[in-house]
Formats: sequence, C-alpha cells, structure tokens
Amino acid sequence: MASAPRLRVPPKESVVRKGQGMEDDASGSGEAGRPALLSFDKMPEWFQHDNNQWILHGYRPISGSFRASFRSWWFLHNETVNIYSHLIPAVVFLLGEWYILQYLAGKYSRVTSTDFVAFSSFMLTASICFTFSALYHTFMNHSYAVDHLCHRLDMLGIGIFIVGDIILGVYIIFWCETALRNIYWSMIGVFGALTIITNIHPKLQSHKYRSMRTLVFVATGMSVVAPLIQGLDKFGLDLMSKKALIYTLVAKIGCLLSGTALYAMRFPESWWPGGFDMCSSHSFMHILVVCAAVIQMIGYLEAFDYAYLSITCSAS
Repeated sequence: MASAPRLRVPPKESVVRKGQGMEDDASGSGEAGRPALLSFDKMPEWFQHDNNQWILHGYRPISGSFRASFRSWWFLHNETVNIYSHLIPAVVFLLGEWYILQYLAGKYSRVTSTDFVAFSSFMLTASICFTFSALYHTFMNHSYAVDHLCHRLDMLGIGIFIVGDIILGVYIIFWCETALRNIYWSMIGVFGALTIITNIHPKLQSHKYRSMRTLVFVATGMSVVAPLIQGLDKFGLDLMSKKALIYTLVAKIGCLLSGTALYAMRFPESWWPGGFDMCSSHSFMHILVVCAAVIQMIGYLEAFDYAYLSITCSAS
C-alpha cells in the first residue's frame, strides 16, 4: 500500500521491452524452480526509480506474467510481508463483516438495515483497500504498465476506505440528525467519485494532472474534519467524546502518523542497508494501518453501543 500519490516516470521504450520478461541475470532458478532473487542494481531502471534503494536484495525478477507473479506468494522475497500484511486482513475484514452484522443483530433488538449498511461500508471498503494493496505488491514485478496500473488501484483503495470510514463515523455522530448526515454523506460521495475518476481515467494520469490528483486525494481524507468540527460545536466535547470515541481516534491517528513517518524516513532500512530487506518501513506501515483500522472499528462499536442505548431521537 502506498502512502501518498507519487510520480511515475515512463521508461524509454527499450527499457520497457527489456523489462517485459525474465531478466538475463535471473535466468537461473532457485530452489524448487523458483526464480533467483535479484539485487537492487540488477532491476530495470524504471523499477529502481520507483522503489527503495535501501532494500538491497530479495527482488523478484520482472515476470511479464500474472501467473508467475502469483506464484511468488509461495516463496520468500522482499514483498512477501507487504503482500500478506494486507492480504490476511483483507480476508479477515471481509469475513468479519458477517460476524459484525450477526453481533449487532444478536445484541440490539431494534437494529436497522441502515445500521447494517453503515457498518458494512466500513468492513467492505477496508477489505477492498487491503486487497488492492496486496495485489499491487504482488504484481509490481510484472511490468512497468501493470505496476503503474496496480499502483493506481492501490491509491484508489485507500480513497475508497476513507469514504467507508467517514460514512460510518458520520452515521454515529449525527445519530438523530438525518438531514445533516445525508449532507455529509453526499459530500463524501462526491469526493469519493472524484477520487475514483482521478485514479482510473487514463487522460488524468500524466504529470500535468499530478497536483489535481493529489489535491482530490487530500481533500477526500480531510473531509472528515467538517463533521467533527460541527459535531463538537453542536454536541460539545463530552458528548462527542462518547459519539466519536476521541481516545480511539487519537490512537488511530497515532498509528497512521507513525507508519507514515517510518515510511517517509525509510526507517530502519536506511540506517542499516540490507538488514531489513524482508521487512522494511513499508511493511511496518502496513501493520500500523491495519492496527488503525482495528482500533477504529472497536471505537465505532463502542460509540454505536452508547448511541443505541443512551440517545433517544425525537419523532419529528
């Protein structure tokens, strides 16, 4: 999973052709027919440009094959932790949706279909986000074009999860304020649509539109600020701390900022080049992102419990 949109520089045609199949230096096989893993300096120029120079070894050769890239799930390389640290949570969140819905139906007698939809939006979008991330790290050794496409899907998955997260948060904060809730849902829906368009529209992928893509992505993430501010103004800090579970929000932000900081500094691999080839700053960021998602879901369940049992909406 990528932490922020980044510029992809198209390689020269000769470099692209060279990177479509197995590299000459990787023609030999490792154990059980696996491709021999490469060092950073043996990878194509386009791959080196987009990746971490402090990770020295453990690179899969350029496969030019989806099947070959999928087979890399079964042996250790420097993307293994990045793949499984989001592939496993993707499955857990997908299956966990059923568990959450059963939990709500069993604990609360007046649970509604809207409650189910709100929680499903969080669980499903989390699963989509982690799935796209795992696929990106699986196929980044396929070719330049596929690496670029999967990176866009990775960023799209992050945007989708942000939307699902805010949908559930707004639902609980504005428990009785249906009109306000619908306004914010519409707002995040617009931002979500713009995120999808800017990530998948071919004409918007050039360097010319990089600032626009970044702005839309940041605006989508920051759209959570407006309902939080209005919630604080309308309900006060004490009630908002119960509706929004401030301590879980702080813990979630702490996880995300810590992961982003590690990735930005390329720590610890930049301090010990070659020492963290199999588990690097990107891997730690993945794990902290999953922790943030779990913490947020726990907070939402506690906030829902408070709203359901303690808040009575007027009939008007």
